[in-house]
Amino acid sequence: MTYGSAWAAGAVSVWVALSDAGGAHAETAEALRAEVEQAQPGRIVWHVAHWSHFTSAKPEPQFVVAVGHAAQRGMQDLFAGDSTPPPLLAILVPRLAFERIADPARVQSGTVSAVYLDQPRGRQLDLIRLALPAVRSVGILVSGESRGHAAGLEKAAKERDMQLVTSLVGPSGLFVALQAVLADAEVLLALPDPAVFNSQTAANILMAAYRRQVPLIGFSPAYVKAGALLALYSTPTQVGVRGGEILRQALAGKSLPPPQWPREFVVGVNQDVARSLGLVLNEPRLGEQLRQRERP
Repeated sequence: MTYGSAWAAGAVSVWVALSDAGGAHAETAEALRAEVEQAQPGRIVWHVAHWSHFTSAKPEPQFVVAVGHAAQRGMQDLFAGDSTPPPLLAILVPRLAFERIADPARVQSGTVSAVYLDQPRGRQLDLIRLALPAVRSVGILVSGESRGHAAGLEKAAKERDMQLVTSLVGPSGLFVALQAVLADAEVLLALPDPAVFNSQTAANILMAAYRRQVPLIGFSPAYVKAGALLALYSTPTQVGVRGGEILRQALAGKSLPPPQWPREFVVGVNQDVARSLGLVLNEPRLGEQLRQRERP
């Protein structure tokens, strides 16, 4: 679909490539478009479609937005032969997935950036501290791909007088790693690593944690619904709005900023699980307390 008027003087072509034509990806794209149009109505010629529909790099757009990891990969491949590809902003992408395929030189030069799907480490740990002030040990499950990011989380944990318990899902399988981390951790923090947390494993991880009375902190509303005590996440609209703010700055002639975490977020609570653990948790209050911690 195409938004905006036909080419006119000063018009800018923006491609918005979606990993999925509907759902969260479409919602994110619409929020981004609305944020830009609010400030610069009619200036943009929008081309919004599933990434696979962009089969030629010509005529080349001024900017490309990729919504989701598949779209990021697709757009990078499409312009791989271009010596000066258009700036690329990837949004609603897990940090691990973005860093795996993004060109570091283009990130450094400000022609590739991202708004991550996942949350900053400090925000995740601050939520645990607010909701479970007695907790001192936080467990995580990592794969060979995500284990490198444990160091940053461990540093953030030490700054908060917490201990990070890391268990590697290796050749012995998920069950062995899960039992090891549940034996030593007071809470389990789920990371958006699809090699560990996916549709095939999530239910078993949640059940094992619940049986051991180890609360699980998820990264999407689906985890709260499935039995996680808490989830910290940004909605597609929140990510799209932040992407729109960045695109507006780029349209004003600025380089893309460094890849970043989303600014706005939501805290979800499974009240049934909270009651079973003897906890009284208030979602709006937790969210506001987190925001107060991040205000300058």
